[in-house]
Amino acid sequence: MTPLKCRACTEEADYAKLKDNLRLLPAAELDFADAWYRNLFLSTASRVSNSGLPVRSVTKVKLRKRGTLRGLVGLTTFSVEGYQMSQKGEFRPKGRHEITFYSSILDRLSEDAVVAVMAHELAHAWLNEHVGPEASKQREQDADILAEMWGFEPEIQALEKETEPV
Repeated sequence: MTPLKCRACTEEADYAKLKDNLRLLPAAELDFADAWYRNLFLSTASRVSNSGLPVRSVTKVKLRKRGTLRGLVGLTTFSVEGYQMSQKGEFRPKGRHEITFYSSILDRLSEDAVVAVMAHELAHAWLNEHVGPEASKQREQDADILAEMWGFEPEIQALEKETEPV
């Protein structure tokens, strides 16, 4: 594994400061047993904070050892709780998101690639809330494009070098 570059990610004292900067996910509960991954996530999310609308529907972000699908590194799930009328008069799903990261795969990636995974999953949640929920190959590309627009292009490139396309 590549040496850690995120100084704030190893210090427990920086958690409160990083959490205060989490404007992107104002309602999210963080469930990370590993302080390094938690603080790296907070650092990643704080880079997006001033780049647009918050994602109020994310209720939980968690780290687990492994997922049910082989090779799964991160997953954003959307649970529909009803429907609401959009400004354009269209019915849109209303619900909540949970973002889950899987350390069994993250542990094998460089720090830049882990940041890319985190930015990609944040982009999924943002797109689901502000554009509309969708699961497709195009949405995977859209999430990468949005993460790049947020300034994560070097990290997305690092992830592409270290993994195979889905």
